[in-house]
Amino acid sequence: MRTFLATVFIAIMGSLILWVSTDRGRAFTVEEARRLDVRENPRFVPEWHLQNQDLETVTIQDWHEGFLVVDFIYTSCPSVCLILSSGLKSLQKDFASELEKNNLRLLSISFDPEKDTPQRLKEHLSHFSANFKYWIAARPVSSSQKKAILDFFKVIVIPDEYGGYTHSAGYHVIDPQGRLVAIFGVEQLNELKEYLTQVLNKENDH
Repeated sequence: MRTFLATVFIAIMGSLILWVSTDRGRAFTVEEARRLDVRENPRFVPEWHLQNQDLETVTIQDWHEGFLVVDFIYTSCPSVCLILSSGLKSLQKDFASELEKNNLRLLSISFDPEKDTPQRLKEHLSHFSANFKYWIAARPVSSSQKKAILDFFKVIVIPDEYGGYTHSAGYHVIDPQGRLVAIFGVEQLNELKEYLTQVLNKENDH
């Protein structure tokens, strides 16, 4: 009997822990929980200073007049970063008119600033036919800033044994007020495009 009650207790506690850790059952992974939290609790992005591919200092606040889509990459990445950059290339093509009207901008932030020099960032953008007027790449100027940025966006970066990284991947949307308002997974490019179409049309109607 005691064994049975202990088993029931463990099962109940396990279910309770799962319920709490998955945001009342709505998110079954850390990544899904991160996306859900941002949708329900938009937050203002701090004014970090980054160095772009042209050795210029930029901040996320430089694009407050429109929406900004941010991804996190390192230029020697052989896999998911290439998919992310291909996604931004697709956005550059599909939202060309919104980019020209300053309603949308694209930003790739490197979390490997020691290796990703401005020249390497420029080469990465060029590989994806980026228009530097609308899509830039930048890197943090210090290790403490890099940590602060990754912590804010809750991007997980783990060095691997080959000199690369295992990391979370996604598209982060910042609105004209400077708030992080949505995150889409690397597999959700179409959903991101639908979202941008809706919010940009809404902004244009105002």
